[in-house]
Amino acid sequence: MDAPPVDGCPDTYLVDNELFGSPKMLATYLLDAARPAILDAGTVSGAERILTAMEEVDIDPAAVEYVLVSHVHLDHAAGTARLLDACENATAIVHERGLPYLTDADKLDRLVESVEAAIGMDAPYGDPDLLPEGRCRAVSGGEVLDLGDRELELYDAPGHAPHHYVALDPDSGTLFAADAVGAFDPRSNTVAPTTPPPSFDLEANLDTVDRLLELDPSRTLYSHFGPGEPGEAVAELHEYAEILPQWVDAVEDVRAATGDDLDAMLDALRPEWESPTLRRDVVGVCRYLDRQN
Repeated sequence: MDAPPVDGCPDTYLVDNELFGSPKMLATYLLDAARPAILDAGTVSGAERILTAMEEVDIDPAAVEYVLVSHVHLDHAAGTARLLDACENATAIVHERGLPYLTDADKLDRLVESVEAAIGMDAPYGDPDLLPEGRCRAVSGGEVLDLGDRELELYDAPGHAPHHYVALDPDSGTLFAADAVGAFDPRSNTVAPTTPPPSFDLEANLDTVDRLLELDPSRTLYSHFGPGEPGEAVAELHEYAEILPQWVDAVEDVRAATGDDLDAMLDALRPEWESPTLRRDVVGVCRYLDRQN
């Protein structure tokens, strides 16, 4: 099945976007409410997988009310225009700090260029189209989306990026966290840091974790990759609050020892901190540390 249901999360389905052609790298969630919602648009090619999955679980694109874009990093946002084209009545929900980068041509071009430079390849997430402003709603946290038979509460969640928000289904306790509180490894049931440039901020991220703990969620659905353990959302948040400063300290220590040689830093951090995004996350921490000095 291309869109398996998420156990314990009513009417919620997981779509594997197969980032860079690899499975279990990037997830989108479909919420088959009375007014359906798509939680993260993914890449341009991922949008096609989302539409195929919607057909499989019998969600009519014309019935979709919202496309939630958790933040404007293009692995989460590049497919938004394609989904709006297919879902003719949907509104894109985008953080107010990020929306201009998806609706202004110059800002979108700069965003694409920065991503290409960071990843080292052309259009790694596809070639995103501008969003029509009339199909977008800017949010900052505190909003409630009415899905007919349930609601989604939105919360500002900076740290990973200043333009990040999360969504909570208060009835089920499901937290749609995207990248706000790390990446989840279902093989080991552990969380790992996600600290990309240019705007990772440790203090903001820890504050986000503290505020999300107050919500007492039951299960966290991560973008990278998949659902956390049922009933373990609070424990996973505590784990992230512990591991994130340890990660920043580790990068700071190896940076001092290697004289700011990135390749040497990566070698020193492996294998303990190995991840598919290790280089990117090290650069993000280094930029954060530079801003502190």
